[in-house]
Amino acid sequence: MKHVPKAMAAWTKSRDEVGGFSIEQHPVPVPAAGEVLIKTKSTSICGTDLHIWKWDEWSRENVPLGTVTGHETCGEVVALGGGVNTHAIGDIVAIECHLACWDCPRCDEGNAHICEKGSIFGVHGNGAFAPYFTIPAINARHVPQGLEPGHASIQDPLGNAIHTLTGGPVKGATVAVHGLGPIGLFAVSAAKAMGATTVIGVDWDNEYRMQLARELGADLVLGKDNDVVKEILEATEGRGVDNSCEFSGSPAALDNAVRTTRMGGYVNILSVYGQEMTEIPMNEVVFRYLHLKGINGRKMWSTWDKMHELLEHGNIDVEKIVTHRMPISNFEDGINLAMSGNCGKVVLDFD
Repeated sequence: MKHVPKAMAAWTKSRDEVGGFSIEQHPVPVPAAGEVLIKTKSTSICGTDLHIWKWDEWSRENVPLGTVTGHETCGEVVALGGGVNTHAIGDIVAIECHLACWDCPRCDEGNAHICEKGSIFGVHGNGAFAPYFTIPAINARHVPQGLEPGHASIQDPLGNAIHTLTGGPVKGATVAVHGLGPIGLFAVSAAKAMGATTVIGVDWDNEYRMQLARELGADLVLGKDNDVVKEILEATEGRGVDNSCEFSGSPAALDNAVRTTRMGGYVNILSVYGQEMTEIPMNEVVFRYLHLKGINGRKMWSTWDKMHELLEHGNIDVEKIVTHRMPISNFEDGINLAMSGNCGKVVLDFD
């Protein structure tokens, strides 16, 4: 076993305010039975991390002060807890951040990502803006062949994109991606790889990300200078798209998604909204016979299987979407860059 220190410095949500992060000393955790200890290789910045930085209503209700946050991560197994025979020292893994009990009705029915007793790594408990962390071995997914290990942390957001897309039809379908943040960009790339006939990307005024969507193969990209509803309907012979995916967290985008989905179509919503109450045009949902579905995380494990298939064949343009890498010491700069929107995925490296 490689040398593991007793203590570590980690970025910690320490103060009840916007920002409110500091570098604090923590003991390096020891893996319990069924767990592995991971030496962090990289942790990417997620929209959830930005909600925590902004310290909005959702974050204040979910993140205890003193928590080491960060959940989109990968690293090297450096120690095994008792009974672990699925991993070996030196394995490179990425993390599924939903921690399940595997013994409740939701887990039994194949929905462990919404386990009744579940929690989220790096939100409800300590995560990976730290050089070491422990995780149940079942949550440490081996990195697929064909994926450069330095990009392994992107499997959480890519999995989000795939889970959202597969809430409706993709192959042979028309797909609209509302919100071109990193997950939306992964959704554009994945929709094209999964055989969508037309992919429409919608943002507001982030030309940087709108151009990335075009480069990733979006057939039509719309923004604030467009009449989004009118132009999506025109592009789909007046019917609307088969599958609308909402990633932006904007109530206006959700309204547009509902109004531009065909009769009997699918509206899949991954976003976290800053305020609990968000208006939805319910008469449109009812009379258009829409399938309106909230998406949470990734299916454990069918989403990962599909994602690994795409990654092993080089079907996802990870290199184009990961636009910035910086050391973990630049955590605050990375957060500010991600909030500016002048980037794709921002990845923080520990090595």
